[in-house]
Amino acid sequence: MHASVPGKPLPAREVWRRIGTQALVTLLAAFWLIPVAMMVSVALMPSASRDVLLGGLVVLRPTLENFAQVWRDNPLPLFFLNSLLITVPTVVLVLSISSLAAFGFSRLPFRGSGFWYILLMLTLMVPIPTLVIPLFQTAKQLGLINNYLGLILPYTALGIPFAVVVLTSYFSRLPRDLEDAARLDGCTSFQVYRQILLPLSWPAMAVVFIWQFMVSWNEFILALVLMQDEGRKPLILVPLIYNGVYLSKPGALFAILTIITVPVILIYLFMQRYFISGLTAGSLKG
Repeated sequence: MHASVPGKPLPAREVWRRIGTQALVTLLAAFWLIPVAMMVSVALMPSASRDVLLGGLVVLRPTLENFAQVWRDNPLPLFFLNSLLITVPTVVLVLSISSLAAFGFSRLPFRGSGFWYILLMLTLMVPIPTLVIPLFQTAKQLGLINNYLGLILPYTALGIPFAVVVLTSYFSRLPRDLEDAARLDGCTSFQVYRQILLPLSWPAMAVVFIWQFMVSWNEFILALVLMQDEGRKPLILVPLIYNGVYLSKPGALFAILTIITVPVILIYLFMQRYFISGLTAGSLKG
């Protein structure tokens, strides 16, 4: 592999390799973004408009009337608040519980830890639709129908296995030098976890944060079953209003889908800064 030297031009072969790699990545990214661009285009498309190109991918006269209709038809601030009241506690619980569990698996080996870790990984294979009926019956018995906890608790339980796998793998790769020094200074296991491992684990924590926020924000099946009260519905259930057998409004449907997507993108852009900074914060100076 050629190493670039400041002030010295790269070999022609290396330049063409980088150009080819960049072109391939750009092409794949553009292909992946086609559905997103189509969603935004339909959301900005006027009713019965023919001023479109490339099958509706490009709108010549965009309008915000579909967004205005969605805003008039629904109490969007209430639905947005409901989604936040479900998603934020879920993310906090998943990060707290899974980081403690990952610390135990990676730094405090105990009898049967390997078995429990494998069992935890197996739960990742369980699809959510198979859990709908038992979760509904359990929530009904506990009085959690139309209750935020009825979604927060299942989302937390379903999110912990993936988070534990990610954080355990990351904790296991961290050097033990600082941990050993902290224990020599009299730190307890919890102090090692809070003062040593957590500050070094920003990259993994950012991955779990983004993933869990996205999953909880966009989860549809359990929200549809457990949130039947109009005042408690999260934002993800609003598209049902504009897509049915007797009513279909694609412009409004894609407008609300665009609105639902924006917070996830903003969270990713915000957490990306911490992800990159965490890469340098996690390095150990010898």
